[in-house]
Parts: sequence; structure tokens; C-alpha cells
Amino acid sequence: MTIECDVLVVGAGPAGSSAARSAAMKGAKTIIIDKKENIGVPVQCAEGIGKYLFSYLPFKIPKEQLIWRIDGMFFWANDITIEKKGGFWEGYSIDRKKFDSWLAKKAIHCGAELFPQTELVDLKFDEEYYTKKAIIRRNGKNVEIIPKVIVAADGCESTVLKLLNLYHPKKGALAEVYSWEMKNINLYKPHLEQLFFGVFSPNAYSYIFPKSKTVANVGVGSIFPEKKMEKYFKEFLEIEHVKKQVKNAELVVEKSKKAVWNDLTDKWIFGNIILAGDVANQNLKPFIEGILPSFICGDLSGKIAFDISCKKNLVHKYYKTQVEELFKVNFENSKKMQEFLNYFITKKGEEKYLQIFGIITELLNPSDIKKIEKMDLIELKSLLGAKIK
Repeated sequence: MTIECDVLVVGAGPAGSSAARSAAMKGAKTIIIDKKENIGVPVQCAEGIGKYLFSYLPFKIPKEQLIWRIDGMFFWANDITIEKKGGFWEGYSIDRKKFDSWLAKKAIHCGAELFPQTELVDLKFDEEYYTKKAIIRRNGKNVEIIPKVIVAADGCESTVLKLLNLYHPKKGALAEVYSWEMKNINLYKPHLEQLFFGVFSPNAYSYIFPKSKTVANVGVGSIFPEKKMEKYFKEFLEIEHVKKQVKNAELVVEKSKKAVWNDLTDKWIFGNIILAGDVANQNLKPFIEGILPSFICGDLSGKIAFDISCKKNLVHKYYKTQVEELFKVNFENSKKMQEFLNYFITKKGEEKYLQIFGIITELLNPSDIKKIEKMDLIELKSLLGAKIK
């Protein structure tokens, strides 16, 4: 069996469904494939979104998808704490199962065809990565798809990149995240996300992201972990501020994942293949915020896919420029923050966690990087404590 289409989208997460919707709206015959039976399941996400990105969305998120209001963020490092509220720090918690399903339905409503429980198994491409044939596995049978363009929106462990022999992540490109949804939590402040920096979360952060008064996603992240993530998780739960909140908590469902930190590739377009979402490292630092950036970039990638299907010669530089113009200062700030944090995470000692804490909370100026790195733990605590007062 052979199927022809204009745009084949691999992955029905926020990037993929958004891409499929915009391509279909332009008039492209669009097919989305996803290996999951139910879109959005299993959930592998902390499920937080930033309100500051709402103005960049191609269409509004309905109120029913915004299940819990977030007024700001609480930060902790070495018993130093600060709360940041309003503006950039505001957001919502969502239910990814419902959110991803909603986005997929939007794509279908606009004319895209969804193939769930369908796996990409092979690609036939030339030396410049122009792909003329995709082999998918559906209902136990191999099916040939002849696409004009492919949108790879299949995450940080992309099958598309693997089949193209372009998947060679360097050490530090992916962060490990061990996470659980927990209930019966006695939350410190139910409308604040909580972030923690320390040796229990090597070179990243741990978090408590509320979903209601008593339910939250709780997790630890690490770049360059040296032991099992479950051990870091147990250490995190023993922090006094955390321990009081999770004393009577129950584990509901695991939501562990890998998250892209550094680029997996040097381009976002290879031949007639466009990358979107996590595979293109289109999340915003320092919090590796990926849901809405993927949603926004996915919409753009779908439009570009349509243009390429009409034989327009669009390349990586054009795509990147469009993203930068779309996100304006947020994309630039994300790159700068990533550079600063990459510098610190290679350092030894506990001081780096206070340095990272200080820069992320805007208590320390990144331009003072040389001065900051010469300070010991006591000096840093004193400086940060004085600024908070």
C-alpha cells in the first residue's frame, strides 16, 4: 500500500500537532503519525507553561486547559530563598494528556489525518537528505508514504534523526529527569512553582510544580548524573523545606523523561525535512520550557513545510531567523542564559549552585561572572542574603 501526501508529521505532541494544523490550514494534504495509542499518554512532563508566551501563540488556549494558576516561583539554594511573582514568573499548570489531545483534534479539524499507534521504521533519502519515501508500521503492516516534506517533531530521542544517521548527541546534550505526580502534598504555597538547586540535582534543578492545592509534579533533573536518578530524588525529598510538604504524600504516576539542553544538530532543515520542538532544541532556558515554544515553533514549521511542498527553497537560516523574530528578546535571552549556565555547570564545588541560583533569580548580574566565580560559599551566601534583604 502506498499513500501520497504533501506533509508527513512525525510525532503528535505540541510541535507536531501545531505543525500539522498550520500545514493543513494552508491546504497541504497532511498526515500525522504517532506511536502512542492515546495522544499525550504517557505524560513525561512537569506540565508548567509561562503566561508571558501567550501573546506569541497562533491561537488561544481555552480556559478549561489552564487547570491551575501559578502566580510566581519560589527558589531555594543552600537554605537561601526568594520568591518572584508577576510578569515573566507567572503561568499555569496544564494536563498534558488533555492538552495534547486538544491540539491533535485542532489539527484534525483543520484537515490533517492522524494515524495513532503508527511507527516510522525507515526513510529513503539521498546524500542531501531529500527523502522520497517513508516506511511506517501500522496495524501490523508496513505502509509506504510518499511525502513532499517531513516535519520531524518526535522529541529529543528522534527516530527521524536516527534514521538519517544524524543522531549523535554529545555528552551534556540531554538532561535526565526523574519525576512523579504526587498527591496529598501539604504545599508551601499552592500557587507558586518551587525550584531547588544543589548536589541532589547535579547541574540542573529540582522542582515542585503544583497542579492543585494538594497535587504536584515533583522531580529532579541532572546534566552529567553520577548515580541513579532515584537516589537523587530521595536526597531531594529529605531537604527540610521539601520534607514538610511531602511527609504524607503518595506517588500517583511516574513522569520521568529526557530533556534536551544543548543542540542535537547544527541545523533545523535537512533537505526536505524540518525539525520542530525538542528535536530542534526549541525550548527556552533556564527552565527548559518547551510546551509553548514547541506549540509556537510547530505552527511556523507547518507553514514552512507547506511552502517547501510548493517547491520554495527555504533553508535553516530562514527558519531560524523567523523563530528569532517571532520570540524577539526571549529567544536571545534564552541563548545567553544557556551560555552562562554551561559555563558554571562545568565547575566543581557547591558554590556553583548558589551562582546559578543568583543568576536565574536576577540577584546576580551575569556580567560579573569573573567576580562571582572567585567567591567561596560563605561569601556567596552573604552577598545573596544581603541582596534579598
